[in-house]
Amino acid sequence: MPAALRRCCALLLVLAACDEAPAPEPMSPPEVADLAACAPAATWPEEWSAAERAVLAEINALRAEGGACGTLQFAPAPPLRMHPTLRCAARLHTADMIARQFVSAIDPDGVGTGARLAALGYAAATFGEVVNAITETVADPADDARDAVIAWRDNPASCWQLRARELTDVGIGGNLGMFTPKDQEPTPAAYWTLTVAAPP
Repeated sequence: MPAALRRCCALLLVLAACDEAPAPEPMSPPEVADLAACAPAATWPEEWSAAERAVLAEINALRAEGGACGTLQFAPAPPLRMHPTLRCAARLHTADMIARQFVSAIDPDGVGTGARLAALGYAAATFGEVVNAITETVADPADDARDAVIAWRDNPASCWQLRARELTDVGIGGNLGMFTPKDQEPTPAAYWTLTVAAPP
């Protein structure tokens, strides 16, 4: 092959190498599962999405330390993982509590956590759920996140669900709504659902 032709081929190879498309950025996992039922939970205020992540960080810090829940002692545990299906379930339950004005892991129709997880296709070997509504005059999602974790940590009925090492997955749903105490005027409240589980 003539030298000029070899140089031309080499140049073409270099240009072809330069035209290669860069590797695509790795896609971050979805916040909630890609299910039709999860569509209402996929559009969520960013400040509350950030507050949910802050709750997870605070819970995982507690797990890393170990500690006590009443008379029960817990060794340090691995961090919980935010699971898209559980996050969907938690957000949907929070939205339902806001819409129907109740604060309970069991909804007014008598549907509990296990049935709601099964309906979304999450098969749980074990699960738990805690909820609350923190009334306030000014909404501050970051501050509300700390308040929620402190309330769950200091309550022996919910504390173990933050620390138990057999629980590995978590879904967190926080949002602002109105809370109407009995015989009182409605007041703004931060509603929270924490759903913890482990697959089979």
